[in-house]
Amino acid sequence: MAGVAIDIGGHSIKSISVKATKHGIKVIGFAAVPVDEGAANLRPGGQPPKNAVCGLSGRDMNLRYSQVPPTPDWQLKNLMDLEIQDLAQQSGGSLSADYNLLPSVDAEAGVDTVLLALARDESLERMAGIVSEASGSVAAFTPNCIALYNAYLKCGPVEEDVVVCLANIGHETIDLALVRGQDLLFARNLSGGGKVLDDAIAAAFNVSERKAETLKRDLLDLDPQSRGNFASGQAEKVTMAAGGAANAIVAAIQSSVAFCKVQTKIADLKLDKVLLSGGSARLRGLRGMLREALRCPVDLFDPFENLDLSALPAGDAEQLQQMRSEAVIALGLAVASVDATLYSLEILPAAVEKRRRFQQRMVFNIAAAAFAIVLLVLYAKDRKAGVESAAKALNLVTRDWSQKQDVDKQAQAIVEENLQGRAVVDHLAQQAVPLHGALRVLRAVTANLPPQLWLTKVAVEMRGAGNAEKRPVVEVKGRGKELDGANISNVLLEFSQRLKKDPLLLEAGAVPQLSTPAGGDSTVEFTFTIEFGGKS
Repeated sequence: MAGVAIDIGGHSIKSISVKATKHGIKVIGFAAVPVDEGAANLRPGGQPPKNAVCGLSGRDMNLRYSQVPPTPDWQLKNLMDLEIQDLAQQSGGSLSADYNLLPSVDAEAGVDTVLLALARDESLERMAGIVSEASGSVAAFTPNCIALYNAYLKCGPVEEDVVVCLANIGHETIDLALVRGQDLLFARNLSGGGKVLDDAIAAAFNVSERKAETLKRDLLDLDPQSRGNFASGQAEKVTMAAGGAANAIVAAIQSSVAFCKVQTKIADLKLDKVLLSGGSARLRGLRGMLREALRCPVDLFDPFENLDLSALPAGDAEQLQQMRSEAVIALGLAVASVDATLYSLEILPAAVEKRRRFQQRMVFNIAAAAFAIVLLVLYAKDRKAGVESAAKALNLVTRDWSQKQDVDKQAQAIVEENLQGRAVVDHLAQQAVPLHGALRVLRAVTANLPPQLWLTKVAVEMRGAGNAEKRPVVEVKGRGKELDGANISNVLLEFSQRLKKDPLLLEAGAVPQLSTPAGGDSTVEFTFTIEFGGKS
């Protein structure tokens, strides 16, 4: 999603185009031209600024604050429409306006604060005409102070519970926004800016405005630390001539804080930081003067530090690098058009609003007509294809039934084959279980059988009473003869004990039982009965 914005300042016209990506905001175009040359060559990213959001400041716009009890949206709209009509009658001309609620600073107060922005239609038409010189068009107008706030929200160093004054000091205007954390407390636009310093220098030295601006740029030093230590006598004279006018910038910020205290009823409100932007924000010593007067840190506001500038054409990137401070307002206008979560205050010219309403109604009418046509076509096709669908359905059912019969026959054959296979498996399993037990016994006997003893018979059978689980039982018979003077009874007893401890039989839960042996002192006949348990 892309957004285009235009800031028509006192010295230059700036236009910027941005794109919202999953990684944030990417700047894809920037252009600036001097005001006296017109906007014909304004091409951010090489494209004309179509459907751009245009900034409002100075005498082109008026901001008003109204406090109303919490009301439904429709009722608030009616209240604001009435107020706009009254203001239009008082001004004697047609007005365009928009409004939005400010964040509540006191939930127990029981009132909402509404910020209302108004602009004369003739001013909007004049600015739209400037944009049209660049083969562009205006989608909406937004106050510069709101754009400054949105640039801070989206790209600035936002800190919770820190009161920040955002001040964009242009050539002819000053746009201010007081912010606490992420909440907008107060917004204001003033006439003034760097031009008041030019006028003071021009009057003091009786020179042209252009010459006065050159003197300001080359010699002015407002830093209190430079008093008595100026670079030259001429620099001291220029600074003394512009000193009174420079105090107007301090007064603008101080008066805005005072108005904010009254508006928000925060009696102990004080500034924690001031962030400056705009062409005049880089005047030598201005930050030092404000730092001493306001007793808080004062820095330049550069939101471009946190943005992706890799997509900018080389010429656009070079121009933006030279005008980063002047382009802050344009950036705030652009990011608000691609991020619906930012604070919205958009004034639509009468022609744009009329066109938008017409498009909305036209889209609805076209959609309704298209829907009706689709329904009629579907109904006609449905009636025409009814008989064909029934015949096709019958054929499908017949074919499906035939296929299901074939599948059933195949399934029955597979079931019968499975039953036969299962019977074979069960038979083999029954044969395998006793043979497995016999194999364990033979391995255990072979491992432990002494030379005095030998086997005469090994028999295996499955035993179990009633429905009890049948278990393998191995019967081992053998004989023994005395050799080397060893007592044959002791040899048989020792063999029996080793057999009972053999791991192969223990693991299978087998318990060898020795029957009473028969024979004399030198010979013996023995029988072992070995019944396997559940592990066999």
